[in-house]
Amino acid sequence: MANPTLREVALDPRWLPHTFDVSGSMLTSVFVPRDRRADLMFLSDEHFDGQFPKATFPASAIADAAADCPQAPLHFIFHSAFCGSTLMARAFDVPAHALKEPDILINMANRFIRSDDRSNRERLALILRLLARPFELGEAIVVKPSNVANRLALPILESRPEARAVLLYSDVRPLLRSILSRGLWGRIWGRRIFHSAIGWTSLDFGYSPEETFVLTDLQALALGWLIQVHHFDEIRRRMGDRVMLVDSADFLADPGNILRRISRLFKLDMNSSALEKIVQGPIFARHSKFSERGYGQAERAADQNAAQAAHQEELEMVVKWVEAVAAHLHVDLTPAASPLARAV
Repeated sequence: MANPTLREVALDPRWLPHTFDVSGSMLTSVFVPRDRRADLMFLSDEHFDGQFPKATFPASAIADAAADCPQAPLHFIFHSAFCGSTLMARAFDVPAHALKEPDILINMANRFIRSDDRSNRERLALILRLLARPFELGEAIVVKPSNVANRLALPILESRPEARAVLLYSDVRPLLRSILSRGLWGRIWGRRIFHSAIGWTSLDFGYSPEETFVLTDLQALALGWLIQVHHFDEIRRRMGDRVMLVDSADFLADPGNILRRISRLFKLDMNSSALEKIVQGPIFARHSKFSERGYGQAERAADQNAAQAAHQEELEMVVKWVEAVAAHLHVDLTPAASPLARAV
């Protein structure tokens, strides 16, 4: 859609909020029709690849125009990375409308890391209002942010009392194996996760800058994972039955049961027949990020075993080390196993 009006951008859900400028006063939106979203791995510039038009208007004017726009129930899947979150989001794109990793939430998270102030709270409220615009009357919207945006989990739930959230995480070992299977890119990404999370965590590792600098790639990633698991437990303690902690091993082993529990949490109308159709359908038979690739449990296990065999010594050393760090800091590595977490 070329040359849209400000009102069209504010009211039409095809216009996704995309990024604020440096000052935070201008908001750029991107026009992505609903039928194109399922084909995109994530709602990010990397995957837009210049195919979708953008428009920029003053954020305050967008806020005024969108003040009374329709709102759908808005729920979230926060995750610790490489733990089945994209698969889960795709499963919920059937009874709801799933938004996979919109760039705007990374932009907002970086702003909150710098300053959790009134202006950023107002920007976040605007973004959530825009993300909650429905395409159809009665539909719910499920947002899966990038795990780099996990800093926003509590502010989002505080600002939207009706919102519910899944907190999905894996054990550290499969995360490390997933990163190792991705080579140098994976190791760089692991350091970025740590660098992002260390800026806002309540955990104090007590490391000097020099000690932090000499951490290996896997040690840095393991600490980033530990920060996120601890954060999820903090959220559960604060938000109670508004959130559901899920171990990805449980999700992959029994997806029908986990989806049923999440459906109740999100108040979605999903009966046993609908759940069975999703679990037995193509979503769970293909790679969650590369849909042209067959990827069931056997293929997933083969990838994990190959990484384990190639990096056995390094991986086991880091697992034992991060478990010792967690014990020293009294961090529960399996928060989803607690009775409260399993109440839903």
